[in-house]
Amino acid sequence: MKTKYLFLTVLAVVLFQLTFAASSAMCYSLMLPDVQPVPPLPYVAEQDHYSGPACVQMSLNSCPTLTARHYNSQDDIYNSIVLHNSEPALWFSSPAGVRGVLSDPAILPCGHWSDYSNTDKFTVLGKMLYYIDTQKYLMPVSVGDSEHWVTVIGFQSDVKPPFSGVVTLQNIFFYDPLPGNPSSMWVSGAVWLSSSSYWGVPLNKAGSAWHNKYIAIIEPPKAKITVRAPKWVLEGKILPVEKIERYFSDWLRKAREGRLARKSFEVLKGDIRTEKPILVKADTYSYYLIPFKDSRLAAIFNAYDGSFEELRYFKHQQKYIIDMEAINSTLRKKFRAYKGEIVKTAVPELRYKPALAPIGRFSPVWEIQTEVRDERGDTHTLPISLNIGGDVISGLERLKIK
Repeated sequence: MKTKYLFLTVLAVVLFQLTFAASSAMCYSLMLPDVQPVPPLPYVAEQDHYSGPACVQMSLNSCPTLTARHYNSQDDIYNSIVLHNSEPALWFSSPAGVRGVLSDPAILPCGHWSDYSNTDKFTVLGKMLYYIDTQKYLMPVSVGDSEHWVTVIGFQSDVKPPFSGVVTLQNIFFYDPLPGNPSSMWVSGAVWLSSSSYWGVPLNKAGSAWHNKYIAIIEPPKAKITVRAPKWVLEGKILPVEKIERYFSDWLRKAREGRLARKSFEVLKGDIRTEKPILVKADTYSYYLIPFKDSRLAAIFNAYDGSFEELRYFKHQQKYIIDMEAINSTLRKKFRAYKGEIVKTAVPELRYKPALAPIGRFSPVWEIQTEVRDERGDTHTLPISLNIGGDVISGLERLKIK
């Protein structure tokens, strides 16, 4: 009996290992560049309207042929973009301008580039995955419904993108040249294709030739690929924090075992510790924001099924105010400048408001109903809004500043 039990136990372990090995083998991933340029990526947009030049700068200095790399200044790149910009009234860096600078002999470009934009995002994405996999160039892509250029550096899919066939996008990797604090981004395929921050919506520029299109500057191959992605779950019962913490640990383990904790995300190999996940409410759904002890890192997980959605690795430390005492301390200091004092506060709630979110879902807003006594002794109930860093955005207008 003991022999039979031992045999079944060993068999179960072997089958589990084979299953895991098979599932790992079914994944294909690419992360560029193979050799980091000098200076290392990512680069920051040196002016607020320089996301296009910053992305072009990264592409030009990361050519697969090392001798073809050039570190061009963003000012020179922008001047060339302006010369090729077909819609200067609508764009700082139009797709024609970005494509033009990548073909400008004065910039010493590498590769052959075309504006491949289309109303069908799956067509653009399929060609994009095949092109970046076969040619190994970093790719300028515009995301969201307005001008926001990022540089795609790789992806993870179920199979290597074929010349013709079907591929499931599991994750996509890119650099966001955010002014002041650029970041390395890791976003699930479901969120990339569904979120309004990425390709959940097309460009919305009435009067533009690119209106209602998804934009990528690539060398369009003749490949015809159908792209799929898992469904983005936006409803159901909200999972408790403890389960989200377990899902995060499982995701981190798989990222390390699947060799995704490398290159731009090498930091995930180290001693990773997180703060307690925080539930954030959007208009129609909720999600969990997970700040890390290393505040350059933050992750977003699905509140309903516990799946990974986004990871952002900033170049510099971020400030997060994540507990009630820190929020009250911030408010007390602010009210002293207005000769006011807090009488009482309600439980703060973290909400995602796109208009107030400079870095998307990573910058939600604290909303707090606060009872305040002003310098005349009058009491006011104020809806106070603070950003995730603790800066008061609104709510103090009714108090008289000294």
